Amino acid sequence: MRRSSALRAPFRLTVCAALLGALGAPGHAQEKPQPSAGSSFNEEFLSIGGDQPHADLSLFSFGNRVLAGKYMVDVSLNERGAGQAEIRFAAKDGKNDAEPCLTRGMLDAWGVNVTVFPELSGAAEEACIELTQVIPDAAVTYDAGKQRLFVSIPQAALKRSARGAVGPEKWDKGITAGMLDYQVNFARYSGNNYRNDVNTFASPQNVFDGNPFAERDRRLQRNTLFAGLRAGFNYGDWRFRHFSTYNRGIDGKSRWQGINTYAQRDLASINGQLLIGDGNTPGSFFDSLPFRGVQLSSDDAMLPDSQQGYAPTIRGVAQTNARVTVRQNGYVIYSTFVAPGPFIIDDLYPTSSSGDIEVTIAEADGRQTRYTQAFSAVPTLLREGSWRYSATVGKYRNDHDGGSVLGIRSSLSQPAFMQATLARGLGSEFSLYGGVLMANMYQSLLVGMGKNLRDFGAVSFDLSSARTTDRTPANSVNTYDGQSVRFLYSKSFIASGTNFRVAGYRYSTSGYRTFQEAVQMQDLRPFESFNSRRNEVRFEVSQQIGDLGTVFASARQQSYWGTGAKDRLVQLGYSGSYKQLGYSVFYNHSSSLSRSAVRQVMFTLSIPLGDTRASAMYSLNRDDMGRINQQASVYGSAFDDSRLTYNMTAGAANQNGGSSGSASASYLSPVGRFDIGHSKGRGYGQSTFGMSGGVLMHADGITMSQALGETVALVQAPKASGVGFESQPGVATDWAGNAVIPNLTPYRLNRLALRTGDLGDTVEVKNAATELVPTRGAVVVAKFETSVGFRLLMVLTDGKGRALPLGSKIENEAGQEVGIVGPDGQAFVSGAADSGQLTVRWGQDTADQCVVPYSLPDEKNPPPIRELTGRCSTSALAPAPAANTLDAARSGRTRPIIMGVDQ
Repeated sequence: MRRSSALRAPFRLTVCAALLGALGAPGHAQEKPQPSAGSSFNEEFLSIGGDQPHADLSLFSFGNRVLAGKYMVDVSLNERGAGQAEIRFAAKDGKNDAEPCLTRGMLDAWGVNVTVFPELSGAAEEACIELTQVIPDAAVTYDAGKQRLFVSIPQAALKRSARGAVGPEKWDKGITAGMLDYQVNFARYSGNNYRNDVNTFASPQNVFDGNPFAERDRRLQRNTLFAGLRAGFNYGDWRFRHFSTYNRGIDGKSRWQGINTYAQRDLASINGQLLIGDGNTPGSFFDSLPFRGVQLSSDDAMLPDSQQGYAPTIRGVAQTNARVTVRQNGYVIYSTFVAPGPFIIDDLYPTSSSGDIEVTIAEADGRQTRYTQAFSAVPTLLREGSWRYSATVGKYRNDHDGGSVLGIRSSLSQPAFMQATLARGLGSEFSLYGGVLMANMYQSLLVGMGKNLRDFGAVSFDLSSARTTDRTPANSVNTYDGQSVRFLYSKSFIASGTNFRVAGYRYSTSGYRTFQEAVQMQDLRPFESFNSRRNEVRFEVSQQIGDLGTVFASARQQSYWGTGAKDRLVQLGYSGSYKQLGYSVFYNHSSSLSRSAVRQVMFTLSIPLGDTRASAMYSLNRDDMGRINQQASVYGSAFDDSRLTYNMTAGAANQNGGSSGSASASYLSPVGRFDIGHSKGRGYGQSTFGMSGGVLMHADGITMSQALGETVALVQAPKASGVGFESQPGVATDWAGNAVIPNLTPYRLNRLALRTGDLGDTVEVKNAATELVPTRGAVVVAKFETSVGFRLLMVLTDGKGRALPLGSKIENEAGQEVGIVGPDGQAFVSGAADSGQLTVRWGQDTADQCVVPYSLPDEKNPPPIRELTGRCSTSALAPAPAANTLDAARSGRTRPIIMGVDQ
């Protein structure tokens, strides 16, 4: 008996291997089998050594068959992704597998020029197209294992479109939803050496503001608070938005500031946007102007990737846990805390497409560094026959607190104005553009031309003329006429590794005024002079030096009529590496009309700490006052998706600073981002806390999320809670299976993929990835079809205790196949409910089937796979088993349970 048992186990493994070979791969009865001929094998071989009958296995004579039905597949057109589509596969005479039914609408959506093929243009909407017969050299293949449909179509049969373009027919305007985006930063200061003469959020002062000899407040503890709120509502194509900020400085004064309120919608037919309310004019030609009114303008995001501009990158150096505040047009548009050392802000969300940016770095001990960074678009170049346009009518809008903007006091005047710009792409890679700006006291006209120099980059040249009428009561009425010329250049030399992002020069005559300057002139005090702009030079360049590293430089210098003072910003840097050691040098020089020059130079060394995802860094910083600050830091990330980041720094200074230390951490959770930090030095202390996140209100409830950004997706995976997403740190579904994916790219394919490892033991998903193309500001829905149920390992027998036929199919009550019978009646079933009945089929006749009722016992800690034994009844409707017939072992595994009714 022992010998027999010992021999039986290996023999059963052999039978299982033979079964897997028969079910999972085609046989090789012939050296070159014909496509229409099935593989042949002896089914009786499966019965050797046992008495288990087998089912009709003729289905597997052709390997893994593609059965008729609808499937969600990934479409690949000419080796490039074309999105996902639900395609019906239909059986065809003489074919072993069902073939995909491609319709005219599908081909048109994939970019096929259906109008040039009569068989396509005249086909019915749901008719299946024989693609290989209609388009010569076309081919269609399907990979069932990867659920990917490969379509090959000659380039001549496709529509002409720029690379990276996504047609408006694929755009999704989203659902009706409400949203709230928030950011809160709190800081608490202490120490008797804290420099309290500066309010981080106050507008920069000039010589006319405040009393520099006023006695300073010597309170030992001070709190500051910043809150930014973006509220919105979507209805159809319309986007309603409001953005405001709240600032409470160390002086205890509070201020609400409304940044903008507007309604917006896209106009796909003209690749444009309609905006009603607060906005900013485009800054490619005239300087960007904040306004309240109506604007119709083209949207570059609707154009292909190759025709898009760029966003500014802000660089700087922080010596402590510093607050970085960014202003544009007088408004605080960004505020965050950064760790000691060099920092880069490359996710800026500006309120306009152009307009100089002022950056304030407030250290933990109160010291501040300010500089102005130019922000300008690259030269306007258009494809032949294309247009870009804007038309704005409204009232000039600016910061109204009487502070200053970029070193010049803000204006109280709010004149009405009209501005229009137009650009046209001509032949020979020329572009022509122009614009007009009209107001009661100001008129300006601009004309320009751009040229693509191909291997030598792109250039543009324009001339603007302006007349300004100064009606200041103290200065009587004066008229100023002037002109300004501008030259811009952009080029990326790939072979040499050189990248000129923007290089430009502007010269203005003494009588030339921009519109902002003309408005500010209306508020001049008696005998107060105004210095208009004269020369401006700016550029950004980076150079790759082989394997040695990268050098970058950016500079801007602005001179004025009537004074020798200049606005100047120069930033130089070099970074490289040697094996695992990284190093960099950074130099910063800034000055302005109202501030003396500030110079900084920093040297850093960094090295990773093994496989811990942590690194160590040493930095040395020296300024023009001779202050030297040395720091040693350890920073890194934790968790598999790096949702937790941290930084710990110790430092020493040579002048009155002594030793200092700081620590900070940031955590991305499904409901928001949380930041915490603390700095401590001689005579001062700073504790900071920050929080940002979003709330999305939709028809199915309320979903908390990370900061929303402009365009978002609402993911719905019913009953799949706690499931993460690829490339989305910290994002996970809530208790209802909902989640919000922030910061989608409008008018582009956005791929969302579930992390299937988070699904757990009872949840399965039909398709773990999907693709969306949202319009600007939309809330689009991404639905994932989930199946919730238990996994069962069953031993199935008939009424006489014999194993059911090998290869029998198992279906649930919905007719979905959930398993197959293996050797000795064993079967693995997925997606099972707490109770129900399964249908087992082993042939085509109605007599070749039976029903297995089942019910799972209640267990505190059930195993991932429940083991059951069931008897199959030939009755069409077998009664459910009584609860007292079920029993389960209370050990580590479940004891088989006998269920069903004997025949």
